[in-house]
Amino acid sequence: MKFGVFYNPMVPKRAGQVDWDPGQERQAFLDMIEQIRFADRLGFDYAFLGEHHFMAEYAHNSATEVLLGALAHATKNIRLGTGIVHASHNDPVRIAERIATMDQLSGGRIEFGFGPGTTQEIRPFIGGGAERKHERSDAAGRIAADILASRGVWPGVKNEFFEYPAANVVPKAFQSPHPPLWTSTAVPGMAAGVAARGLGQLMLTVGGPEVVAAEVRAYWDALRSGPVNPVGKGVNPAVFTFTLGLVAPTDALADERARAGVEYFGYGLTGGAYARIGDPDFHLYEAFQAFKAGGADVRTEAGVPPMMLEMGAHFADLPGVMMCGPDKARELTRQIEATNADGLLLNQKFGWTKHEHLMESLEIWGTQIIPEFREREAEHQAWRKQQLDGLNFPIATSV
Repeated sequence: MKFGVFYNPMVPKRAGQVDWDPGQERQAFLDMIEQIRFADRLGFDYAFLGEHHFMAEYAHNSATEVLLGALAHATKNIRLGTGIVHASHNDPVRIAERIATMDQLSGGRIEFGFGPGTTQEIRPFIGGGAERKHERSDAAGRIAADILASRGVWPGVKNEFFEYPAANVVPKAFQSPHPPLWTSTAVPGMAAGVAARGLGQLMLTVGGPEVVAAEVRAYWDALRSGPVNPVGKGVNPAVFTFTLGLVAPTDALADERARAGVEYFGYGLTGGAYARIGDPDFHLYEAFQAFKAGGADVRTEAGVPPMMLEMGAHFADLPGVMMCGPDKARELTRQIEATNADGLLLNQKFGWTKHEHLMESLEIWGTQIIPEFREREAEHQAWRKQQLDGLNFPIATSV
């Protein structure tokens, strides 16, 4: 099983303040880069960065490719992924140009994840087009992948969403036929649709190992039984799952360091982050504090489904959230390994969780937990080979 980190960098405002502290956003980016450089030195395999817009405090990563460009220069071995690019509103030619540029800078270490994004954050870009965000995203992803695989003049395209003439789009991708392709899923039951497009799946772990196991089975069943219409020139047969949390020397210390940040992240994830997009006076951290104190919940204003509200109310105690010492972390990771998931990503940077605590968590993972699973990598690769036998598609994967 592979290991990596995942970032939607949170930058909370202090209670009572209308803006961030001077230099706070810059420091959040610098801390993230230092953590990923450290993960690279520790032997982590992947770092994925999401893309979000207008979600103040919750996710300050509106220019993911800029951050990945910096990381391409700052790291040596770790693979760098978009998890995900909003293909629903970004121009597909520009997406391909940026992905190819990063692929060249990194020497072929880029993973290309794309998807629609949330309706609330993409509507300012495309208005009513947001209602068809899935179809638009898929069309853009196919164009970008086609461009990335083109070694000469790209023939252009004309469909209901896009029209481009033939053009020699440069730079070309470093990897051939193109970087591995991924998409993300926020709720269970989407694995078959991901496999049907030949994409790798990035999924939440919060439902616990049983949910992960069901998604892995559904993914491989759909990939093997078809029909499969790959987005790119090769399929990326893989399921990665990501957990939120922090490992410390003891269970109690991990809970003390991370619980408040994990709960705050969960509140944003389950609707708080987009409840009042466009409201200049909205303060996510203060809204979260009011909710915790029994006050009004702004998520109900946004029509957040009851299931999401319930999940947010108990987020820190969901079975897939990890706030513990090394022993419990190893046990939960063994349970994830038993699902035949291909990778486990650690969601970093939540709430006010301190940089030094996240660095210590990475070190514990790299020195005390991951080595055990490296010893069984050959077994997992043998299992993957069995699943891939008879699959009549080119394989474009780093797994």
